[in-house]
Order: sequence, then C-alpha cells, then structure tokens
Amino acid sequence: MLKKLYDLQNDHFNALDKYLDLETKRIEELKNCVAAVYEWRDHKKTDQHFLHDHLDVIKVMTQMQHHFSKIEDLINNKQSTEALHHIDKHKDLSGDHVLWAHQALRRLQLFYAIPASDMAAGRINEKIIGDRMDACECFVMAKYCSEGNDIYGVLDWAVEAYTKWESDGRPECVNIDILNYFIASSSVYTGFDFMNLVNPSGSNYQEYTEKCVRYYHLIRNELFELEKERIMDVMGVYNRLQGNTIENEFRHLCKRGVSRTLKKYLKCRYQTNNLFYRILMPFKEEDINSEPFIKIYHDVLYDDEILKIKTASLENMRDAHIRTTGTNTALKERSRSGQVNWINEHDAVEYLDALNTRVESFTGFSAKTAEQYQVVNYGLGGHYLPHHDTFQKGTENVMFGNRLVTVLFYLTDVQNDGYTAFPMLDIIAPAEKGSALVWHNLNMSNGKLCYETLHGSCPLLKGNKLIMTRWLYEEGQHLPYNWKNK
Repeated sequence: MLKKLYDLQNDHFNALDKYLDLETKRIEELKNCVAAVYEWRDHKKTDQHFLHDHLDVIKVMTQMQHHFSKIEDLINNKQSTEALHHIDKHKDLSGDHVLWAHQALRRLQLFYAIPASDMAAGRINEKIIGDRMDACECFVMAKYCSEGNDIYGVLDWAVEAYTKWESDGRPECVNIDILNYFIASSSVYTGFDFMNLVNPSGSNYQEYTEKCVRYYHLIRNELFELEKERIMDVMGVYNRLQGNTIENEFRHLCKRGVSRTLKKYLKCRYQTNNLFYRILMPFKEEDINSEPFIKIYHDVLYDDEILKIKTASLENMRDAHIRTTGTNTALKERSRSGQVNWINEHDAVEYLDALNTRVESFTGFSAKTAEQYQVVNYGLGGHYLPHHDTFQKGTENVMFGNRLVTVLFYLTDVQNDGYTAFPMLDIIAPAEKGSALVWHNLNMSNGKLCYETLHGSCPLLKGNKLIMTRWLYEEGQHLPYNWKNK
C-alpha cells in the first residue's frame, strides 16, 4: 500500500509540474502581450495627430480588439487547470489509512512493550529501527489514542509530546490546551498523579489544573460513559489467546528472535527424495521439528518466479480477512493485519507450473487438489495471531477434505522480526527469501488435528514481509485413513 501511495504521490507531482509549466508559459505570454500593448500605447502618445486620420482610428480599434481579445484568452485559459484533473483524489491517502497506521504503531508498542520514549527515539532494545519522532508526531499519536479510547496510550504519548514540545521550542503544531486535557483526563482515569508527570509551568497549566480538580466528578462521569461504549483496544484481542501461557510464549518468541540449535535427531541434508533429476540439484532440507513434522527447504523459489508472483499479485492486494465459525461471511478481524491476493488458475499455470512439480517433489504429496496460491503482504505492524490452518466442519467447503500440509514460501527477507512462531513448540522460523516452511496440520496416521502446529506471524517492526502459501488437501493423497469417514 505504501508503494502505491508513493506512486500516486509521483503522479501528483507530475501533474503539478505540468500545471506549473503551463501556467508559467501562460503568464509569460500574458506579460509579453501586455508589454506590447503598453509599448504601442506609449508610441501613440507621442503622435498627437493620429486620431485625425480615419484609417489610423480604424487601425487603433483593430489593434485594441486584437490585443485585449488575446489578453482575455490568456486570462481565461483552462489548459493549465485541466492538467490538475490527472490527480485522482479518490485514490489519495485517506483518514482511514492514517488511522490504521497509528493503530499499527500502537499495536507494535504494546506487543513488544516499547515505551513511548523509546519508540519516539526510533529505537527498541537499544537498536535503532527508524527516525526520531518530533513533538507534533507524538501529539498526533496521543490524539489517535484518544479517538480510540486508549487511555493509557493517551497518557504515554501525551507526556512524551509535552516533553518534546518544551525541548523542541514549543512548536505551534501542538495545541497545548488539548495536550494538557489529554494528560489531566487520562491521569484521572488511570489513577496516575499527572502533577508529577509534567512541568506545571506550561501555558495556563495552573488554571487548567484548578479546573480539572474542580470538575473532577464531571470528567470522571464522562470517562465512565466512554468506557461503556469504548471501542475494543487494538491489543484487546491478544488477551483472548488460548490462555496466558500461549500468549506469553508467542510474545516471548517474537521478542527473542531466531536461535536454532540442531539436535541429534534434527539435521540438515541434501535431499533428492529418490528423484533422479534432483541428483544434480538436490533440495536443501533443514529439520525444525520431528513430531509434528516441520521443515525448511532453502532456495526452492527463484528470483524470476518471485518477480512474476509480485507482478501477478501486488496490484490486486486487498485487506486480509478471516472467516468466523458458523458463517461464510468474511469479516475484518483485529487478529490479522495484512493484505492478501489469490493467484487465479490462469496465472498459476503460466507462472507457477514448474513450482507445482517442485512442491510435490519435496513434500511427497499431490498438488492436484491443492488450494489456490495465496500471496500475503505484511507491512507496518502486520501480524497474524496464533491459529491453525485447518478448517472446522461446517465453516468451509470440505469437498477435498481438510488442509493436510501447509507450504509457506518467503518472497522477501525480513530482518530482526516478522518470524513465523509456533508457541506450543517453542519454535520460530526466520523469513528467508526463496525458502519454504513446510508442516503437517494433521496427524498422518489418523487425520486428527496436530494442536502443536498452532502458529502465528510476529508483528512487523520494520521492512516488508511478503509470503505465498499453498495448502495441500487430503483428497488425492495416499493416506492410511479414509478422510471421508473420519
């Protein structure tokens, strides 16, 4: 989405440049035309007898008509303003985009437990991840937290904005009265003593403090009313994970990063899967977990294929949805933030036919009944809370059974974060461009769900994470059980 906005911005710049060029040309012509009129006028002033000659009078009238007609045309010229019509306002940056961006920042802050002071400094755990935020930007963060009834966020960012407002020379972009209201009201609500949080020498601060104390009961009642109708906090959904153990483990894995140690039963190898044409180009197979089965296959997706996938998908990305139990209606969920596109069969055959053969080779399963390739883009704060990839009966079309195997391709490298985490197994997998993460969703002996394959995508602090998923179904596989009767 950011790339589309940058492209749109370039379109706007090009339209404005064209407008300025045309407008500059028009003004120059207008100046030259007016200068010619003035020159002609000054010349005639020196000749006192030209009005006595009828032919001269007619020439004067003709010249006046010509010059003023041309001047009028130049003044009314619409060619330059028409250049501005190329700016497509309907595709411009909307308030929703900005709101989602700030929600993403707040979600990252809460998930990784980053103080506003650190985030405003562009760092996490003493590591620089972005530019420094100024007082104005911190004030906007406090404003968006206030609009979302995120009172603790209001307090955190408002105090940071106040500190920067004083150190940055008190910029006018910060409305100090509103900022004081943010600090005082959120302090009343949260129980913090706001008197100790900011320097009481700010503009009209003493007067505001007295009013706050005087009207405390009114503020309290107003805040209680807000609480009744408050919008769900952007992090509230994290509290609905499967118990605190899973929640804490997921966060711990995402914060800790990748640290894989091979054990005696987990190895790396060159794998041909008994395919003669793979002798010269074996798969680079890395064991991640034995039961349930989780492996990484390195360098199975090539740069030209990744380019084709991006070409076929990025222009058609839509906000990601998940399906809720008992309904076929796709709803936006706070548990998932990203953009998604399904590659149609025509493009899949044209671009990914060879990849299908590769998938069948390293998984050992048929892809003939597989689901369409799904491309997902995780941008700022992009994440997917821990979930299973299998369906529950009654929630999906189960013509081909359940999702037996997940093949997750990484189309980009992601530094520092954006891992795929398995909290029940204490496993994290890095996002490595060109590799495929493969795991079994079902027990191969009886088709029952492997609960340990609960997995999620860690919130993205920096960069862009692009993945592609292929789900292989039970139908068409050689299985020891009859999935239709299970």
